[in-house]
Amino acid sequence: MGETQNDKIILFPKTIEYYQVEITRLLEAEKYREAMRVLRFLLQCQSGSSETSQEWLALLNWLEMVHPEGAYDQEEQDEPELSESDLLHLSVQQKTETDGLYAEKLLLSLERSDSPDKQVMALEQLVYLNHPRIDDVIIRWLTTEEMHPAIQFKGLQVLKRRGVSGPIELEKWNETVVLEIAETPANIDEFPSQTLEIVQRIQKISEVTQPTLVYFAEETWHEFLAFAYGTSIYRQLLKHEPEMADIWAAALHLTLQEAMTASGSKEEILELYGITSDMAFYWEQTYRVMKQYMRLIGPAGM
Repeated sequence: MGETQNDKIILFPKTIEYYQVEITRLLEAEKYREAMRVLRFLLQCQSGSSETSQEWLALLNWLEMVHPEGAYDQEEQDEPELSESDLLHLSVQQKTETDGLYAEKLLLSLERSDSPDKQVMALEQLVYLNHPRIDDVIIRWLTTEEMHPAIQFKGLQVLKRRGVSGPIELEKWNETVVLEIAETPANIDEFPSQTLEIVQRIQKISEVTQPTLVYFAEETWHEFLAFAYGTSIYRQLLKHEPEMADIWAAALHLTLQEAMTASGSKEEILELYGITSDMAFYWEQTYRVMKQYMRLIGPAGM
């Protein structure tokens, strides 16, 4: 199967479980065309399990054989491909039609659950619901509950997608920050360009010799941006001085290399990124920030 826009979508265990239930529901309702479309979408994602992908492929092949009208219907082929958000939107609509209290149940899950996965799933579904309490509950939850900064950032994104605007005061990384909800980056491409130059520097240095490090650098940096968003550290990142990108890239590179191999050559990395003695003070500060971040997220960090 060729590459598509969904190839980079990673399905987490809870998401896979959700889609398994959704496929079962569609089959029980004899909605075979919809089930086939969901299966095609899932097969274009990364499930992390070859066994699961093989089961989906076998089921899709069987459905196409038994219900060829769903496999080759020209009208369906001309329809735009459903995205993950499209499927989630459809599912939420169906659930609210059969359960008038579904929005309240999601809000309860958001406020009372200790599981970050369940909180994220609740937030992602609340985007598509019209209910008078949703915005107020999310704002109160963000401003009064202690939570992982990645979950906090997801909450801000959901408020923005729901059309909420105005300032919000949050506790982040031992700071009180005031953020404008409408300015929250909806995705990684909406972060200021200077914050994305750091990974580009690492790619240039390591894409041939350490491709694995490049992958982890991208993931870690994107998570770090969500973690630091709005703090004094984030504001420091926005200073567009040419050498700052090299300083941050070198600090991230060494921190990841130490985490992956339990060792790292500081002198070699400083030389690779052109960190001179007059930049050493800022580099040491930045390196301490990255080390602190890695300690905070721990081995199970998101």
